[in-house]
Amino acid sequence: MTRRSDAADEWAFIRACVVSTAGEWRGELQRAGELTPYAAETIGEDALRAGPGARLEVTVEGGTDDAGLGRVQDQFAWLRARGIQVDVHRDDRVGPQHTHSEVAA
Repeated sequence: MTRRSDAADEWAFIRACVVSTAGEWRGELQRAGELTPYAAETIGEDALRAGPGARLEVTVEGGTDDAGLGRVQDQFAWLRARGIQVDVHRDDRVGPQHTHSEVAA
């Protein structure tokens, strides 16, 4: 998952928020960082644990191109079949979205 097609070694920086009203827990869980395969798996597991009807909101940097946005959408599309609402969108704020690439839980 890259921010730019010419930088295959860079991962997209995302913010993810899982919102649950049922399942094992109720509330909201937020994560931010580079969307590595491990991070995507962890976010997917968070969403599944939240249960059917939960919502996963993923925000990518505003400068992400359509191809990058599509790759992130594809990464989480499988959750829809498990009853999770998925919304992937660009950040419309001005300025950098992050200051480092560590995942925060």
